Amino acid sequence: MIFPTDATRERLVTTCASLGNRTQDKGNGRGILVVGNVVCLTVANSGNVFIRDKDTNADPGVACTIAGASGLQAISYDGTNFWVGDYSGTNKAYDVDGTTGAPIRTITLANAQRFYDGLEYFNGKLVANRFDRRFGGTRIDNVHDLESNLPQAAFITTAGHGNATGIAFDGTNLYVSNTFNPAGKISIRSGTTGAFIGNLDRAGNHGATEDLSFGFAAWQDTCGGSNQPPWEGGGGKVPEPGTLSIAALALIAAGGVARRRPEPR
Repeated sequence: MIFPTDATRERLVTTCASLGNRTQDKGNGRGILVVGNVVCLTVANSGNVFIRDKDTNADPGVACTIAGASGLQAISYDGTNFWVGDYSGTNKAYDVDGTTGAPIRTITLANAQRFYDGLEYFNGKLVANRFDRRFGGTRIDNVHDLESNLPQAAFITTAGHGNATGIAFDGTNLYVSNTFNPAGKISIRSGTTGAFIGNLDRAGNHGATEDLSFGFAAWQDTCGGSNQPPWEGGGGKVPEPGTLSIAALALIAAGGVARRRPEPR
């Protein structure tokens, strides 16, 4: 399932067919995370992490606030805590307690520029975009350990596959959004090598897909363990990647795609 979100909604999609919409009314949407029936959202003009019920569309409000951040982008989950990318003009990533919302630590991502846009936790590491794709061109993602070291530079490059920000991990592969492709195309990358595997094409016009998330409760490395949310797999094995749900955050404004926050001079 895919949840693309524009300025006012999240769209639920299974096998690229739309199932419905959920409201996103907090601002210039940037990041999305799904754990069970909880959807976490971030926007470019706030340090808040907002939450919404995936099933009922209820709006419980703010999950936590990142002190000192005036904007946030991608958000991910390591099974216990959240990882949130800064969108205040730095190359920081925030490790946030998944229960209390309290900050744990802040790391700086080497080679990432100010307003970098794209971050995901996978296999005990972080993969992060070097740039903000509003400038166009090739996306380059580095792999970082959780202490901000850089074990692998240029793990993903999107040459020939459009510019991108959103990224999600399904337990095996990484899925990368082609941000300004009107069809909302998503490319699939090896979670081992970063190599291009193929494209996931979505029906209809989806505007700028800013972020992606699979449901983290669907596999056992992030759910089902001690102090973790319940695992949805049930039968003792991790579901096949093709059966998992993916959520996407898109941003559309009347008359065209909304512009991102201008970089300070």
